[in-house]
Amino acid sequence: MSRFLLIALIVILLVLAILFILQPQVLDGIWMWLVGFAGYVVLLFRRASEGLKSLFTKSESPAKTADPVQAPAQPTPLITPQLSNDTLDELNEKVRALENQLLNAQKSGLPMASHAVTVLRYLDDGQTTLGLIFLKNRFFAYTLEDTHRDSKVHGKTRIPEGTYPLELNRVETPLTQRYRNRFPWFDYHIEIMKIPNFSRVYIHIGNTHADTEGCILIADGVNAADPQKMITHSRLAFERFYKTLHPLLNQGKQLSIQVLNEDWFSRSHLLQKTEAIAME
Repeated sequence: MSRFLLIALIVILLVLAILFILQPQVLDGIWMWLVGFAGYVVLLFRRASEGLKSLFTKSESPAKTADPVQAPAQPTPLITPQLSNDTLDELNEKVRALENQLLNAQKSGLPMASHAVTVLRYLDDGQTTLGLIFLKNRFFAYTLEDTHRDSKVHGKTRIPEGTYPLELNRVETPLTQRYRNRFPWFDYHIEIMKIPNFSRVYIHIGNTHADTEGCILIADGVNAADPQKMITHSRLAFERFYKTLHPLLNQGKQLSIQVLNEDWFSRSHLLQKTEAIAME
């Protein structure tokens, strides 16, 4: 048997040598087939040996007890703290006190006409002033103005703090015509009147201090984080504002705007009262 295998091996080697000399490309294909076939044979022998080994070495192990069926975890119920009626009444009383203080801060001792507009300035970085605008004592939108200057610089200075009447400027200026071309609902600009050393100060659309020359810009969003302070979505806020005030002014209603500087909060003593309530 061994002699037969030896002869067969010699014949195979001779055949391979002849193919290598005469047709090496055929030998490449046969060689790859032989390598693949040999690998397959080795894999079969390995699996067979592992199977035999497991038969002789496998020992009986005690049967595993079945894991008890676990019920799905139930979420922990949320426990809502219960407040007594006395505590709720006390909290409501404090909230009402804060609301009254805020109204006093907006008024700041100055008379306010019905339908009055209030602007509370809260930030001035030396270039831009940001504020909040209220209608009928309710927050309405954000505002942007030029910075404060002790001596007015034309086109780069915000108006002074104060209470001023609002009127429709019924003069057709190039700016008026430009707004009419953009917005079919626009008529005349709403002007802030009787400002010392200022004229033609409007409330209108814009985003940065470059869009105003002393006027008040109005918008629905604000970006105070960047060095260049700006407001966003100005057109939408201006349209709401204009459609609210224009019919009243057009009917001859006496409306006013009150503008308060950044210290309105401390002047109203709201900060001190808030801190006192928080410490109680």
